[in-house]
Amino acid sequence: MKEPIEKKFPNVTLERQMPEKGGPEGMNILLTSGDIPDLFYAVPGWYGKLQLSRVFDDLTPLIQKYNFDMGRLHPMVLETIKSYSKDGKIELLPESMNTLALVYNKAIFDKFGVPYPKDGMTWEQLLTVARDVSKNDNGIQFRGLEFDRFFPINNSQMSLPFVDPKTNKSITSSDGWQKFMSTLKAVYDVPGNKPPKAIGNGTLFYKDKTLAMFIGNINYLNTLMAIPDSDLQWDMVTMPTFSDLPGTATQVNTPFYGITPTSTHKDEAFKVIAYLLSDEIQTFYNKEGRLTVLNDKAIRDQYGANLKELSGKNVKAVTTLQPAKPRPFTLYDDYVVVQLSNALQRAAIDNVDLNTALREAAELADKEIDNYINSMK
Repeated sequence: MKEPIEKKFPNVTLERQMPEKGGPEGMNILLTSGDIPDLFYAVPGWYGKLQLSRVFDDLTPLIQKYNFDMGRLHPMVLETIKSYSKDGKIELLPESMNTLALVYNKAIFDKFGVPYPKDGMTWEQLLTVARDVSKNDNGIQFRGLEFDRFFPINNSQMSLPFVDPKTNKSITSSDGWQKFMSTLKAVYDVPGNKPPKAIGNGTLFYKDKTLAMFIGNINYLNTLMAIPDSDLQWDMVTMPTFSDLPGTATQVNTPFYGITPTSTHKDEAFKVIAYLLSDEIQTFYNKEGRLTVLNDKAIRDQYGANLKELSGKNVKAVTTLQPAKPRPFTLYDDYVVVQLSNALQRAAIDNVDLNTALREAAELADKEIDNYINSMK
């Protein structure tokens, strides 16, 4: 973004700050050293710890001052942005959208004479397909289906909450979580589809080529595009949906921009963010494979248009489904996400009863949350 921004704003110079650690830890290093950035970029999983470090300024005055039209954002993006902050504040603005798509290896389907998956399949329908391609051939075990380890849980299609904001305790024993985690566990219960070591291994799809289907976030496509078609013949369809939530993808997952309260260049920083959210820049990045946050179908439909590696692929699989509503957000969600993922792995690989694994995951997450809260006192 450095070149287009400095061309647009000759009085602005972007200098990237790179502490020895990334994420919230890196931000705390900058805060401690006094080398505080004006503008920062982060991903949703970091939000809780960044918020506790008090690095977010309320952008509402700048939004009003420069008449920035929040209505240009996709409705679910806007609702998600609002869900992060309290008291009507807007503390961050989105950079792009991330969601899931299902990629499949044509060669494996052709080997076993199985029809390719289609757009709009439910989880139940996809499990049937996974059974048909989870087979052993000449001593090689081909698995039918795998998915990203954290993303489907962190951004569940059912918009399930993780933590009770009043008690700061995990709330993952609900019927909704039971249904959701049982659906994910059913993938690994397909005969021949049990992971050998760990869940969520996407390298089996493009490196070992023993995985027929992988549900990954759309950044995963960058890896596949670097592989010649002669080495991996793949295409994609929409991620599976729940039958009672037709057409619903994951919740919005959006990397975001923020401005620090102590910045002496808040106006300039906001103008930079606004420019990055302009039709011009959003169209460009969308064509380059970073899904736009704008509620403009004409722009969304150009997703990946500049990427020759996606030519002939079912690119609309990325934009066909609609995002799920955001969950009630708390600062401590990420602790529960990690433990739920660990619980799923224990149930899938170690044959631990799923209900037991989920109960123990909640206990561990609660302990981690308590420890973190106490450490901040």
